[in-house]
Amino acid sequence: MMKKAVIIVILLCSVVNGINAQEKLKLDIEKSSIIWEGSKLFGFGNHDGTVNFKEGEVIVNESKITKGSFIINMTSIKSNEKETWVYDLIEHLKHKDFFDVKNNPTAKIVFKNIKYVGDCYVQITADLTINKITKSIVFVAKQDDAKKQLETRLKIDRTDWNITYKSQGITSVKDQIISDAIFFKVKLNF
Repeated sequence: MMKKAVIIVILLCSVVNGINAQEKLKLDIEKSSIIWEGSKLFGFGNHDGTVNFKEGEVIVNESKITKGSFIINMTSIKSNEKETWVYDLIEHLKHKDFFDVKNNPTAKIVFKNIKYVGDCYVQITADLTINKITKSIVFVAKQDDAKKQLETRLKIDRTDWNITYKSQGITSVKDQIISDAIFFKVKLNF
């Protein structure tokens, strides 16, 4: 009977230690950033700006990220440009031609598979939801434990999320095709 009690205590201690080893880190939305860039085909002009996170978190076990989930506030889309027409650009990006922000005020990214591929580098497979469409993306991020920071650059094909306005497959060159690629520079601080 005493042996069973000792085994139960050891198992309980192991479970408690396992739970304590995991840490949930909340995203610091004030210090985190998403910079976007879109361009016309052949590089004849581009636009860039920011969009803010609404919330997010990662689960870390012994300095290794095991899970992550983030919500992006699509109503916060801004341009870094100062020209007078920028207001019209942002309103068009919020329109149903692009992100349909009225019906889709948020986007979401959920880490599905995380693989460490070298010192401080992690390959992440994630589900990205935009316009109620979820697609898998893969990117490599740099993890800085001292700063509690994760940084990455990634590219998506907007047509995968049914954003086809002036897309290569739909528009002729004379109508100023917009590249299907959207680039992101993302910095996550916890």
